[in-house]
Amino acid sequence: MRRIHITGGSGSIGSELSKAILSEGDELILSKDASLRIEEPAYFEQLENPEEIDVVYHLAAASFVPKSWESPQDFVKVNVLGTTHVLEFCRKYNIQLVYVSSYAYGIPQYLPIDEQHPVSAANPYGLSKIMAEQLCEFYGNNFDLSYIIVRPFNVYGTLKNKAMLIPEIIQQIMDGEEVAVKDLVPKRDYVFIDDLIDFLVNIKGETNNQVYNIGSGNAYSVAEIIDTCQNVWGTNLPIKSENIERKNEIPETRCDRSKALKDFGWKPKFSFQEGVKAIKERMQNDLI
Repeated sequence: MRRIHITGGSGSIGSELSKAILSEGDELILSKDASLRIEEPAYFEQLENPEEIDVVYHLAAASFVPKSWESPQDFVKVNVLGTTHVLEFCRKYNIQLVYVSSYAYGIPQYLPIDEQHPVSAANPYGLSKIMAEQLCEFYGNNFDLSYIIVRPFNVYGTLKNKAMLIPEIIQQIMDGEEVAVKDLVPKRDYVFIDDLIDFLVNIKGETNNQVYNIGSGNAYSVAEIIDTCQNVWGTNLPIKSENIERKNEIPETRCDRSKALKDFGWKPKFSFQEGVKAIKERMQNDLI
C-alpha cells in the first residue's frame, strides 16, 4: 500500500484520481486545512507524518487560459512558486513526484506531436506550466529527485468548469436554443478523463524521470465536437460562430502516445463519441 498526497485533490481531475487511488487500496494523506493554497509555505506544514508519504501527485494549478492573459502574475505565482514548494517538500522527504502538466508545444512543427517536440508557450498559462516542468527537471538533475511529468492534451469528461468548451456546448444543447461559439475551426486532441486517470494510477512505483504525452491520437474541430454532442443528445440546433480567432491560436494538436504505450502499455479506451455518451449517462445518473 502506498501513501499518497494529491495537491488539487478537490478539482476536476484530482477528485477522480482520489477515488481511483482509494479503489486501488492505497492511502490518501489529506490536508487538514483545505483553505491553504499550494503557493503558501504553510500548505505542507500542516500535513501529518510527511515522512510516510510515498508519492505526491501535483495537480493544483491556475488553469483557465483566457484569464492568464489578464493576470499572468497570478499564474506564475500559483503554477511556478507553488510547484517550487512541492519540489522542496519532495526533496526534503525523498518523495516521488508525479507532475500533471499540460499541452506544452505551442503551434506544432509536425503532427503527431511526440515528447521530443520543442516546447513553446502560446499563452501565459502555458509558459507557467513549462517553467514548472523545467523546475522538475532541474531538481531531478541536481537534487536526485524522482519525478514523472505527464502532459495531457485536452481533457474532457467533467462539467465542473462551465467555461470550458465541451461543458459550454453541452449546456447550450440542454438549453435548447442554439449553440454559439467563437470559432469552429481549431482542432484539438481530446482525452477522456477516465483514460487519463487510468494512466496516472498505473504509473505507480516508476521512478524514471521521464515525460509522457497523454492523448487520443485524434483531432476534432469545434464543429465536429458540436456535431458529436448534438448526435448524442439527439438535437439539431442552429450553430452560430463569431469567427473570432483567439490570440496565438493553435490550429491543430494531435498526440503521439506511443511512448506511454511502450513503457506502460497504456492506450485510451474511450473514443470521443463514447466519452460524450459517458458524460450524458453520468449526468442522467447525477454522477457529475
